Amino acid sequence: MTEAVARAPGKLFLSGEYVVLMGAPAVLAAVDRYAEVRVGFGEKPGPLVVTSLAEGTRWEAPVARNEMPGGDAGAVLAALHAVAERGGIAAHLGADVTVDSRPFLVGERKLGLGRSSATLVAAVAAFLATAGRPTREGILERALAANALFQEGRGSGADLAAAVHGGLVEVRRKDAALRVQPRTLPRGVHLVAGWTGESAPTGLLLARFAAATAYEPRSLGPLREVAARAAEAIERGDAQSLADAVDRSADLLERLGSEVDIPIVTPALARLVATARRVGAVAKPSGAGAGDCGIALAGSAAQAARVRAAWQEVGIVPLSVEIAPEGVTGG
Repeated sequence: MTEAVARAPGKLFLSGEYVVLMGAPAVLAAVDRYAEVRVGFGEKPGPLVVTSLAEGTRWEAPVARNEMPGGDAGAVLAALHAVAERGGIAAHLGADVTVDSRPFLVGERKLGLGRSSATLVAAVAAFLATAGRPTREGILERALAANALFQEGRGSGADLAAAVHGGLVEVRRKDAALRVQPRTLPRGVHLVAGWTGESAPTGLLLARFAAATAYEPRSLGPLREVAARAAEAIERGDAQSLADAVDRSADLLERLGSEVDIPIVTPALARLVATARRVGAVAKPSGAGAGDCGIALAGSAAQAARVRAAWQEVGIVPLSVEIAPEGVTGG
């Protein structure tokens, strides 16, 4: 049997949600919650069997593109097809895959830290590793192809770039490809994450956003501008300009939600933002919104501690996450 194991980190969006789909820059941090995928190929034709430790399920089916399930099994199947398309593996051979994405859940509720993207990237890396030593560029290219199968072409793929490369990255989308550049937070900036306790249906939100933007909502132009300002501020190491851009993007995301009738900033996320502002920090939703988590940027460790304490008082759960310096590993 040919075996490989890989793991990939989650992510937080600092800026660029939604408008990254239109070519604006997004800045993301890889975070130290990991999905691990263990692959074993047999020597005879057989089905794909996926065991999800997070879901407590065992899914088995012939390797057929028209049988795309959801959850961890769907991510694995999409990864298998994407890798097999380039002749990297013999997809007809029996494959046993175990996925551990439990760090991205509390009970059955997702945190919004990029479980699907981490699982896709880890699965692609593990499948590619059964046939050689994959490069990060090769993993990202195949992960983007897998994501197109898994999410029906929705999503920017920026979360995949964070999972592949790790650290802080600026991502720009151009056609089906991504340009990824490493970045660092300005000196003195502390990234804090908080969970609303509510799970958001990211795929549904992206579908509704795509349907609603046949006309261009008025907030998209300012959102593109503020995403560019955030990326430029990080490149310059300008903490104040970054804080101003993050603060402004929170209000613009709320306006975008109203314009396209999507609950991007829920009452819980509004509470997360307002509470961080009350102690002198800036905050915004992370990702598609409508639940999941948000981020705050604080100017000192003491202020970050005040954000966490204030969030707890209003029912927001501070998350114990740090920026993961390394992306996908293993193989």
